[in-house]
Amino acid sequence: MHSSSRVILNETPGILSLYSRALFAKGLNSSIPKLPTTNITLANIKADAKKVSQYREACGFKQDNNLLPITFPHLLAFPLHLELMLLKEFPFAVMGMVHIRNEITQFRAINILEIMDVSCSFSDIRKTDKGYDVDIQTEIHITGELVWQSISTNLVRKKTDIASPKNKEQSQLTDLPYKEFWNLSSDLGRRYALISGDSNPIHLFSLSAKLFGFKGHITHGMWTKARVAAALCNKLNTDACKIIVDFKLPIFLPTSIQLNYDQQENTINFDIRDNTGIKPHMKGEIYAL
Repeated sequence: MHSSSRVILNETPGILSLYSRALFAKGLNSSIPKLPTTNITLANIKADAKKVSQYREACGFKQDNNLLPITFPHLLAFPLHLELMLLKEFPFAVMGMVHIRNEITQFRAINILEIMDVSCSFSDIRKTDKGYDVDIQTEIHITGELVWQSISTNLVRKKTDIASPKNKEQSQLTDLPYKEFWNLSSDLGRRYALISGDSNPIHLFSLSAKLFGFKGHITHGMWTKARVAAALCNKLNTDACKIIVDFKLPIFLPTSIQLNYDQQENTINFDIRDNTGIKPHMKGEIYAL
């Protein structure tokens, strides 16, 4: 039995160093992959006010209060996610993993001046028809109080013996009464990378994305989620809420996309589609706690 361990950091790991390590990390060749039980905590940190302001501007949040946008803490956790996936016991290569689902629960809003402890650990692994889904759980505590929590699910593509169901994504799209249309510029991925630290080459330039098998560069999934949160979360009139998204087809830049949504009391269902309204890029829901 593997005993769990805890690593406590007092400063955020350097993102360039993490990516350089990720390029050469191959993972283990194990027929029955097991996840490390390490918990990594970034202790006693405070959000950078300038970065928060830049994030609000890039993602469409209003600049009218001292509270962190609900999706901003993901930026604090992201380097810790990479550290976890770069542990020598992690069974997969980091490069090529795909963020397919993200769930955020905010129990209360976080003030920009508050001191936080950000803790990350692997929480689950599941074999699917496409490979393996790996969950990373993040918790943020302030003076011992759990105020924010997330689960990020990453897909590791592998050949498996599980039969693949037919793709019914397009038929699952339902008509939603409210729409917004957004124009995304070619440099969106680069601008968001400067703020978030997520400088994966697939988001930066068409040429760099093609090196990893994409026909062009794509937007960050967490930018899309943040943009939706900026547009919809304030409709619930509460800071305590949960927002869950499934990432579908990639959004190639530049492009135009549409947000479709409906609200029933304390729940908002939404999706992101291409400008024709046919191809699904993201589906999700937001509900008050």
